[in-house]
Amino acid sequence: MIKKVLVLVLMLTLAVGAFGQTLEENLGTMLSDNAQMYLQPLGDAFGSSMNSGWYHRSRVHKMLGFDISVKAMIAAVPEESEFFNFALNENEMEFDLDDLVGRDINPLSLTFADIYYESDTRTPTFFGPADSAGLLVTNQGHLAGLFEDHLRQELAAAGVPAAAIDVAIANANISGEVANLDLDFPLPPGIGLPALPLVMPQISLGLPMGVELTVRGFPEAELEDIGTFSMYGGGVRVNIDQFIPIPLFPVDITAGAFYSQMSIGDLIESSNTSIGLQVGKSMNLLIFGVGVYVDAAYEMSSLSIGYDVDPSYGIENDRIQFDMETDPGLRLGAGLHLKLIPLTYFNVHVSQTPTNSVLTAGFGISLR
Repeated sequence: MIKKVLVLVLMLTLAVGAFGQTLEENLGTMLSDNAQMYLQPLGDAFGSSMNSGWYHRSRVHKMLGFDISVKAMIAAVPEESEFFNFALNENEMEFDLDDLVGRDINPLSLTFADIYYESDTRTPTFFGPADSAGLLVTNQGHLAGLFEDHLRQELAAAGVPAAAIDVAIANANISGEVANLDLDFPLPPGIGLPALPLVMPQISLGLPMGVELTVRGFPEAELEDIGTFSMYGGGVRVNIDQFIPIPLFPVDITAGAFYSQMSIGDLIESSNTSIGLQVGKSMNLLIFGVGVYVDAAYEMSSLSIGYDVDPSYGIENDRIQFDMETDPGLRLGAGLHLKLIPLTYFNVHVSQTPTNSVLTAGFGISLR
């Protein structure tokens, strides 16, 4: 059965089953530095999407006014985030060369930089192409030379005469043994998606003194082969122009702060914060309405990753855990709010974060 990773993360359609591996299996081929570079575009796009769609106009609901909405966000992935250069020197491999000389000698530990060519380590990130996975190609000549140097040192340290060492090295057929090792190292592919889609249900309620409360999320659920999925978030907006002592102030000014958190089993945890300001104007025309607004927000996101490494890679600690912090930054955007059918609304919002362009659309039932 094709497994899906981040399956229905907030009911999104992101599935890595397209290349028949789970995200955890992909990460299992890499240690933390490379895994971070592989996942960084996902952290950026996910944070950008999670911090989107919290409101659909610049004005807050009146007392006990509310809306029940479904928001859809698409965070575009820039081309420069589709590939990264695999870091060779972080990884190590141990070689037991006893059989080459017929005696016990110390094993040889080499970094990937000793084993593979460094000229072409470009490989897809999580969002990179699904059909062009990278490959670390063995530098066989260099590796054979390192094998020979190690054998000579070990045999000399054991008191073997120089002439006998030369014979042992000649009989070892080092070049042939290196070729037979088949050390070329395939790297994970991407999922081939140009954007991260996300769908989110949420409810907003008007409170006294120009305050609006918003909550969003999904019930906790068990996802096959992944673990427990949970997601929740909330925030508050406050009408600011009510404190400006100018009668009939021409625009709505609202400040808001929002927080959300998501976890998928013991693989991923994400937290996201957005603090911003919205300025705009809404007008009601009989049963119809229209509103426009611009907004700015300072946002922060973090992504914590934990995964198991295949024991065959010889990693001493087979559980890798690390935190990824996306660079805090300013989001700028603009939106349009339409009420075409009584008690319903539709809105569209475009924004630019430091890492992603985001398109948000929302539809829902709205009163007051």
